[in-house]
Amino acid sequence: MINENYKGKLLISSPEIADGIFDKSIILICEHDANGTIGFVVNKPVLNVNLGTIWANLGYDEKHIKLANEDVCIGGPLAPNAMFVVHSPDYFIDQKTIKVGKEISVTGTKEITDDIQQGKGPSKSLFLLGYSGWAPGQLEDEIVRDSWLLSEKFENLIFSVDYKSKWTDALLLIGIDPSKLTSYAGSS
Repeated sequence: MINENYKGKLLISSPEIADGIFDKSIILICEHDANGTIGFVVNKPVLNVNLGTIWANLGYDEKHIKLANEDVCIGGPLAPNAMFVVHSPDYFIDQKTIKVGKEISVTGTKEITDDIQQGKGPSKSLFLLGYSGWAPGQLEDEIVRDSWLLSEKFENLIFSVDYKSKWTDALLLIGIDPSKLTSYAGSS
């Protein structure tokens, strides 16, 4: 049973998660209900791949050189070839865009990439491949085990391209000094 709805909140990984995609990750929760949880890692860019590379693979010409150099992040381990766009709420496609919160929406259709390519997309966007998901009750269990910290504070974290400092910045926003965090494993 869900006691709290995490939709629109950030998950910040604790030092308990010390390897893989979730190490020092920040996840935007986009859906959280009795069916489970869906979110996107927002601070792990794909190495050596930018939006131009993906657009070229989709057959787009590179009209928007500025956008072609945009980073693409690993949204999570599920559906790694599916593209999603976390974006500002000034863009909406009826029945295809999920309003995550007052300042954030997400769209996962080719239509948004077509609109962005034509200069008709949202004012702010973060491109993601794949998503993260939890079965019903799984995320709640991980939170109880201190694997994740929750935050309602975003500031400029979602759309910042300073990926190396996002995790530290997220912790500082909730009043935690990252240098004082330790993993239980190996600590005395």
